[in-house]
Amino acid sequence: MRRLGCLTPFGMVAGAIAIVGVIVAALLSGGSMFSPGSLNAQAHAGVTLGGVKSHAAIGGNCAACHTSPWESRTMAANCLSCHTDIQAELKDTKTLHGALSDGASCLSCHTEHKGATANLTKTDLASNFPHELLGFSLAAHKRTSAGVVFACADCHTALRQSPRPSNVYALDSAGCIGCHVDYQAAFMTTHRADFGDDCLSCHDGVDRYSNFNHAKVGFTLEGKHIEVGCKLCHTSARTQADFKIADSTCVACHQKDDVHKGSFGPDCVACHTPSGWDQVTFDHNKTAFPLTGAHIKTACVDCHSNHVYKGTPTTCVDCHAEPQEHLGQYGTDCAACHTTNDWKEVTAFDHSKTAFPLTGAHIKTTCVKCHANNVYKGTPTTCVGCHADPQVHLGQFGTDCAACHVTSSWKNVIFKHTFPLNHGGKGQIPCVTCHTNVGSQQFKTYTCYKCHSQSGVAAEHRGMGDYSNCMRCHADGR
Repeated sequence: MRRLGCLTPFGMVAGAIAIVGVIVAALLSGGSMFSPGSLNAQAHAGVTLGGVKSHAAIGGNCAACHTSPWESRTMAANCLSCHTDIQAELKDTKTLHGALSDGASCLSCHTEHKGATANLTKTDLASNFPHELLGFSLAAHKRTSAGVVFACADCHTALRQSPRPSNVYALDSAGCIGCHVDYQAAFMTTHRADFGDDCLSCHDGVDRYSNFNHAKVGFTLEGKHIEVGCKLCHTSARTQADFKIADSTCVACHQKDDVHKGSFGPDCVACHTPSGWDQVTFDHNKTAFPLTGAHIKTACVDCHSNHVYKGTPTTCVDCHAEPQEHLGQYGTDCAACHTTNDWKEVTAFDHSKTAFPLTGAHIKTTCVKCHANNVYKGTPTTCVGCHADPQVHLGQFGTDCAACHVTSSWKNVIFKHTFPLNHGGKGQIPCVTCHTNVGSQQFKTYTCYKCHSQSGVAAEHRGMGDYSNCMRCHADGR
């Protein structure tokens, strides 16, 4: 049986020589013969870590970073032994590495042996890196204006410098401006003029200002306010906090426009709307002079000339001179007779509040029947002032018509006859039966002899003296 060549004495000797040669070569080269590629040669200006300025300086010393399988020490520990600044960051959650849940796991984000100028960071900003934990979210910065996925160096431009500065990840507003000016030139010109160049004082990557809903902050933008630029109200805003302290009162912005000169106080919305100063919604009903009738359509300036509102008189005669037809008879209380609908509408006058309340047929009598030629004051209130004594009375009953008549009708007589008018039992007796005289004295005298014979009466009352006044004894007809 033939042996394998490697197991012959010659083969084993050759193999041993080869192993020794490799070991010697490895020792002489410092292990570089096993390196998968060149180390990064980029350096931070003026910064020395672990005695070197870049990884390339330890290219022949693998053990500087790599540990043997039997060692308990990790490769991350070797990294931190040189990068003492990262050790400090891990203790502060506000720093880059301190904010990461696995900040001490160097290989999860960093790589090497990709070449002298290769990027040492391999994280995917668009999906993996929790940038918001560092105070700036990438929610609105996933892609550049050209549609390319953002790289760290797009904002942290110092990463492109060689040698790199020590604060290579510091974010400068100049980077923000340079990028946004490229595709928002006009907007950036205005925006910088209004709010300055310190972008980071207001912006933290969360796009809270685009399509901003102003109603959520307690001040809904309506009418003309929708067209107003932020700067006009937020005059000196330079931080997010500044936007929260803007004065939301009308006079804070419009005091110079106040034609009222402060006479109505600062509550402009009591009268005006955001649609325009001319759109007035003042509720006059909440004042001491509610508008009714024709007053509702009256222009404000008709009563409030020269924009003077406070102290405007509210009496009728201050706007309406007393008409000539009144002849100065009724004083200044126009509302006692008139309504605000129209001067001709005088239904408001309450005659019952005068010395002559209207009753009966008087209620439907037109005013001019009693008040001729628009003369009201001094109008007589006696019956004969309007009603002449009828001929049928023959002037016998004086002027006190109400003693017998009521206002409902002349025929409704309320005179109470003391002598029963059904005397004799044959129904109501006609007046002339007893009042036989003709003339003015007809009802002031009476006689019983038209029914009772005078001789018979005399025979019955013989010896009784004067019996001519029958009513003295027979007042009730008996």
